[in-house]
Amino acid sequence: MKERPPFLEDGSQFGVSRTAFRRMRKAEKRELMLQWFGQNYEDPAERTSYVTAEGGYLWNYGGPYDATEELFGKFGDIVSESFIKEVADEVEAEGITDWTHTARAEDYNSDELPPELSPFDTFTDKETKLYGSPQDYEARELARVALQDLIAKLGEEHQVGIGHNNPPEETSAELELLERLTSDAQELHAEFGKPNPSISLVKRVGASLGKFAEGSIKWIGRKADLAVNVAITAAVPALILYHISSIQRALDAIIAWLCIVAQKF
Repeated sequence: MKERPPFLEDGSQFGVSRTAFRRMRKAEKRELMLQWFGQNYEDPAERTSYVTAEGGYLWNYGGPYDATEELFGKFGDIVSESFIKEVADEVEAEGITDWTHTARAEDYNSDELPPELSPFDTFTDKETKLYGSPQDYEARELARVALQDLIAKLGEEHQVGIGHNNPPEETSAELELLERLTSDAQELHAEFGKPNPSISLVKRVGASLGKFAEGSIKWIGRKADLAVNVAITAAVPALILYHISSIQRALDAIIAWLCIVAQKF
């Protein structure tokens, strides 16, 4: 018989049951509710594609979600509505009122696409009327920022010395993977800095980055001692999720630019 997951994950071996949560003091409940929200929802600026100031977020990871509604859906039958509102106000204290999901395994599942097709294959090399427009330049800069962040994260992995506890042949493969990811990210970053970025080059190198990113995500899963298809939970170290998020954020920014400047088939 499959064991039911706990009501809340708190980092302990067995988590927190509904009964245990119900018996807690108000301050403890507040802390766990805030922790649960932070484990499951994030500021869309973290990963969500943003097209233009007029168009706003694409919400490609779900949303926008309202803090009060999501907290009520989880805790509405255990705590009062007024208490949920208090917690929601604390969640929104910095001014963020629209939220999206934090990183989940399904965010990186490409089973819906035929194996020979990537999102980059949906675009032609022909420019739209928006090539060279303010929307184009804004999207270019967002892509450059995301790629620079990815390059920095990959550089940190090199400095740490990846795979130092692994056999030599695996270390070599990991280094090759990081070097290829870094090379693609640097080439794309440089291209977006040019006056007239090449759509065809961005498509080609972007597809390469996406291909090697899949290998990186699987490699990170092995380092976390997880099977590739096991859902990523709050138990996964934050650095691992952050590394995956940097890759996906860069890919999303590139595709968001292509959506503006490249015609589709």
